[in-house]
Amino acid sequence: MKSPYDILGVDRRATDAEIKKAYRRLARKHHPDVNPGDASAQRKFQEIAGAYEVLKDPKRREHFDRTGETGTVPPPGPPPGAGGPFRGAPGGGGAFHWQGDVGDLFSELFSRSGGGGGFAGIPFGAEEEDEDAAAELTIPFRDAVLGGTVTFRARLSRRCRRCNGTGRVGGGVCPSCRGSRSLVENEKVTVRVPPGVSTGSKIRVPGKGRTEEGDLYLSLNVEPHPYFGREGDDVHADVPVTVSEAYLGAEIEVPTIRGLVRAKIPPGTASGQRFRLKGYGISNPRASAPGDHYYRVHVVLPRRQTADGRAAAETFSRLYDGDPRAGLPDGL
Repeated sequence: MKSPYDILGVDRRATDAEIKKAYRRLARKHHPDVNPGDASAQRKFQEIAGAYEVLKDPKRREHFDRTGETGTVPPPGPPPGAGGPFRGAPGGGGAFHWQGDVGDLFSELFSRSGGGGGFAGIPFGAEEEDEDAAAELTIPFRDAVLGGTVTFRARLSRRCRRCNGTGRVGGGVCPSCRGSRSLVENEKVTVRVPPGVSTGSKIRVPGKGRTEEGDLYLSLNVEPHPYFGREGDDVHADVPVTVSEAYLGAEIEVPTIRGLVRAKIPPGTASGQRFRLKGYGISNPRASAPGDHYYRVHVVLPRRQTADGRAAAETFSRLYDGDPRAGLPDGL
């Protein structure tokens, strides 16, 4: 089994800062939210998290260096035993498993996300300690549910190439970045959005971090649609129908995210009644089956008042078997 040093790709003499830098880069790359549906990435992420748990703790790191055991440091006296959020076999055997809260790890990884976002431009803080960068991006509802390609202009805070991010050149202040260690570059970025993403989903853009070796991690915000609503992978919408369609039944055209679908409503359909089109919702690669489309009908009365309309209304009124408001309470 690989040692925690091998998993993170660092030397045994690596500093705490170097270990944290390696962990952040690898964990971002293999995080389950960045690789939805990829079981191998999830296993790799757990392995990386487990290795970091050993090496970030000075006592556990020293214990591993002496004994090759990856469990918690045993107290003086009793026999050593494994425990804590990281589980590993003594002597380097077994596998690394993270047993902590993945959400906490994710919060740590993306705690430096820049504000703003959208297509107008994405600013980033210039104090990132590694090659990666993070920001928010607002995308249209259509691209979120169907997938697509989004191109936007971004203001990328990149490490100054002239001074290599030190802020100094030849004993003086770097003339390019003027000691700030970073330069802001305007760049056009194109990303592929997979179908089924939602607000909070993450996308990794290789090579667009603070250096060419770093990555850009986008946290998505999805714009609401003026007609379609969404709950998970299901889509919801309202469809108006005429009085005659509701009373007699009809075949109507229902708008879905993939186009119009012919659907039947039965005779006597009431306003507010809801129907389902199975499989016409969002196709999410992480789900075994696509979501459904739910549409709720609303009976729309004609606006014109005519003698024929009044006669038809009087005829309809005689069709009720009783008072439709019977049984309602008188008040509180």
